[in-house]
Formats: sequence, structure tokens, C-alpha cells
Amino acid sequence: MDETYVRVGGKWKYLFRAVDKHGQLIDFMLSDRRNTRAAYRFLRKALKTMITYPPSSITTDKLASYPKAIQRLQSEGLLSKDAEHRTSKFLNNVIEADHCALKRVIRPTRGF
Repeated sequence: MDETYVRVGGKWKYLFRAVDKHGQLIDFMLSDRRNTRAAYRFLRKALKTMITYPPSSITTDKLASYPKAIQRLQSEGLLSKDAEHRTSKFLNNVIEADHCALKRVIRPTRGF
């Protein structure tokens, strides 16, 4: 999972997105902020989408909000305690490459 900055209706928003290991979109969410609360809301939403196939690992960038949100989900029982949180620039390459494709589509239209 990762987030990127996009322009929606003339205002800048954070677009949180999660993809599976095959690059298929799991879920997305627009947010005004990129804090722990927003990361928690998005992860909870994405986990509800994946209820039949819970993740064994979550790969993110090194944003400080993600570990706090993941720990909260684990303490609430919404995410398995065995789920591994990986923070690697190179393991997150699937979503980073997908951001480039997204930006290439929306750049000519100057946002959504």
C-alpha cells in the first residue's frame, strides 16, 4: 500500500491505494491528511475488502503512520498478529510503478 498526492476538484488530496502481489487494485481512499488516523481508516477499509483472504504481509514505505495503524488493527483483532509489516523501498515497487501509470493518465486532464 502507498499514497500519492493528486488534484481532485481543484483541491489537492492524498490518494491511498492498496494492490495485491499481482498488481490488482484492492481498495483506494481519498483523504485530506496523511496521518495515522487516515492510514488506520484506509487499512481497516482495505481489510474489510479482503476478509476472505487476509494478508500475511503488508508492504509500505517508511511513513511513520503505518506502523501505528497496523499495531492498532492488530490490537483490535482486525488484523492477524502474524501479519508481517515490511518497509522497503524496493518491495513496494508494484504500487510505485502503478502510481506512475496513474499520474500519466491524470496529468493531461489536470486532475480528476
